[in-house]
Amino acid sequence: MKKIALALVCLYGMSFAGDYDATQGQMLALSCASCHGTDGKSTAVTPYIAGMGKTTMYKTLLDYKYGRKVGTMMSKHAKGFSDNELEQVSYYFSKIKR
Repeated sequence: MKKIALALVCLYGMSFAGDYDATQGQMLALSCASCHGTDGKSTAVTPYIAGMGKTTMYKTLLDYKYGRKVGTMMSKHAKGFSDNELEQVSYYFSKIKR
């Protein structure tokens, strides 16, 4: 059972690489700048998201979108994006150096 779970995690991680569109990721990520700072490098109380793991960020964004996690603005903001767009944003921020 553990081998199956590990295989699924590995396959899930590889799904980002083939479908990533750098331009789309960057354009979508612009909507995050007003709260999280330029390129996710927040200087305020909002989380610093630059360099965050793509899988962690994607899961968090989906949790906000589908109501599994509650946040002040994030729940409403995440609902405005498709799952694919949230994946693009996650990949974009994961590529930025902390």
